[in-house]
Amino acid sequence: MNKDNLTKSIFYPRKSNQPIDDKDHLVETADNNKVGIRFFIKDKDSPTLLYYHANAELTSEYDVFSEYYHHYGINLIVAGYRGYGHSTGEPDKNNLHSDSVVIFDYVRDYLNDNSFSSKFVVMGRSLGSAAAAEVINKRMEDLEGCIIESGFATETPLLSLMNINPTDIDFKLEDGFENLKKFKEYRKPLLVIHSELDEIIPLSQADMIMIECPSENKRMFRVEGAGHNNIISIAREHYFANIRDFIESI
Repeated sequence: MNKDNLTKSIFYPRKSNQPIDDKDHLVETADNNKVGIRFFIKDKDSPTLLYYHANAELTSEYDVFSEYYHHYGINLIVAGYRGYGHSTGEPDKNNLHSDSVVIFDYVRDYLNDNSFSSKFVVMGRSLGSAAAAEVINKRMEDLEGCIIESGFATETPLLSLMNINPTDIDFKLEDGFENLKKFKEYRKPLLVIHSELDEIIPLSQADMIMIECPSENKRMFRVEGAGHNNIISIAREHYFANIRDFIESI
């Protein structure tokens, strides 16, 4: 595999069997594709979390989790990627970056136009950390904080899973999503959530984000006994309480 195809190969898009309903919005991109996002609104006075989901997930799969966010007084809006759910097109690194900002602008304008009065926070889980990192890089002044769950600073763990030596394909940091570079420039509040036993993205990646980010308001929630995909089932109440407490602190 060459480095030009590497980042595209990590995407695992799949379509949704659930019909579009009034919670779904299709956001038009600059090249006339449409990316699906799903709104779970509690009320206009609650803070809003724009959540970029993980690989192989769908926005509709967050229906059940939205109830927990509402219990803790948080509006949830889940963003997808091209080729996932009801979205058109095919995903790659470049359109993940550009679409994440278009989606952010769409949601920001929706909140302003509809008189939402509370905080606006962006969150990215796993692959979604690349989308969130791009947003905090391009729109830092338009948000109050950022949450990264099971996120990566560099592509090293992903290459390791594929048994690829970066030097064999001349892969450099600038060939990837450049998350670390963006975290180094982020100065607003940051919460990093990561499991200690993550088998896909090791805890050292979260430590790297925490060390390199210059924010004066940053904290980490380390989840004991969990892997990459079961943080909520292991730490359910603590997970949502940490998110609520972080948002209340900013």
